[in-house]
Amino acid sequence: MTEHHDPLRALFRQAADYGQARAGAAAAAHITERGKRSHRRRVAVAAVGTCLVLVGGSAAAAVLLPEKPAPVGPATSPSPNAPAPTTRPPASGVPTPGRTSTPLPPEATLTHVPMTPGPPPATSSPPRS
Repeated sequence: MTEHHDPLRALFRQAADYGQARAGAAAAAHITERGKRSHRRRVAVAAVGTCLVLVGGSAAAAVLLPEKPAPVGPATSPSPNAPAPTTRPPASGVPTPGRTSTPLPPEATLTHVPMTPGPPPATSSPPRS
């Protein structure tokens, strides 16, 4: 059988001949330099990735973790009939922390303020039989 002339096949042969004529091994120094360059790039990408993970984790921890714990309320609620605490400083010459006091003059008299009676205190002992 005779082979007919195929233009595509002729172009492929021409390209192969051209490539074969120009092909040659690269110099060892060139290959070494390419390897070093790719190694530096990989190390730089790993370092940047590590920094991003650390910064992102720190930012997430700062946002998600509370700065101070919430204040804890009393274990029991105060009784509504309990007397209100007074905020007056003591009448004696003893200074209270954070306040300055002046001694009372000798002719000053102290008055007694009676407290309003509240309900009797609850007992926790069992009733006697």
